[in-house]
Formats: sequence, structure tokens, C-alpha cells
Amino acid sequence: MSEKKVEVNAEILKELFRIAKVDVPSEITDENLLDMVYKLKNSDNTSGASLGESHESFTPSSNNILVIDDIGVVTYQLKILLRNLGYNVQVAKDIFSGLNTFVRSNYAFVIMDLFVSTEQEGYTLLNETKKIITKNNLDTKIVVITASNKAENRVKCLNGGADIFLKKDTGWQDKLIELIENFHPDVE
Repeated sequence: MSEKKVEVNAEILKELFRIAKVDVPSEITDENLLDMVYKLKNSDNTSGASLGESHESFTPSSNNILVIDDIGVVTYQLKILLRNLGYNVQVAKDIFSGLNTFVRSNYAFVIMDLFVSTEQEGYTLLNETKKIITKNNLDTKIVVITASNKAENRVKCLNGGADIFLKKDTGWQDKLIELIENFHPDVE
């Protein structure tokens, strides 16, 4: 199994720790921080899993989808719906576990709620995900979903790197599937 190589720098890690409200002592150098995260990543740690599941091992595939949403009902519904269509689905409930999960595998789509758990964190998640995709020349599509009625969110998300922006209104799950299938029609 080949492993996806993703470059993450100390600045991104510090921002993730800040968002997750984890204190990083000022005397830790960037090199030591990266080394600690590398050791943690390569240990047998499954704490990144959500809702009590063990971390699933995905082979690099265009059938992989990551869903990031802090509302359990949404992640559960999407997980079941997308799995029934033949996709491998991983879920995360916050920005830190979402980015941590994203850098561990190859995903065709990242479906993220704009308010994870705040609007600011949602835009940070979008920006950091797009940076990783661009820096590593990935073909991952970003889908932003939201219940917000603010018209400026659509423009801001699409300008920030989202490939699809979808409002959570009546029938939004069907619209999501249709949009994903149009991007990726060959899933069995």
C-alpha cells in the first residue's frame, strides 16, 4: 500500500493546536514540534477516530470521502448514504480531527460544514484544506455545506477554494449525491 505524502509545516500545526485549545510551550522549537507530531502519527494511536470507531485504514482510492461536521446526525446520515453508493467514508467532528484525518489518506472529496463549530473555524478548515491540496498537487474536491442564509458565504467559500457550495435545505442530500456523481460518475 502506498502512502500519501503530505507536507505540513510547524505554522499549520501551531494553528491547529491553537484552534483545538492545546497549549504548546514556547520553548519547543518548530523542528521538535514536527518531530513529536511525526512520532505521534506513526504510533498506533487511534484517537483521531470519531464516535467510538477505530480509525479505518483506507487504501489510496478515488472512492474515499471525508465528512467533517460537528452534528452527529448529519455525519451519520451522510456516512450511511454514501457507503450505500459504494464510497469509503470517514467522519470527523471538528477542525483538528478533520485535518488530522485528511492528511492520513487520499480522498476524492472532503465534505465540510461551514460552521465547524464556528464560522471562523469553518473558514480556517477550508483554507488549510485547500493549502494542503494545492501544496501536494491533490485532486481532492472540497464540498462546503451549510444551513446559513448569508449570501456572502457562497462567494467567500468558492473564492476560498471550495469546488461545491450547498445550502442545507429541502433535499440537500440528493443534490449532494448528484453533484458528487457528476464529478465522479464511475463509482460502483
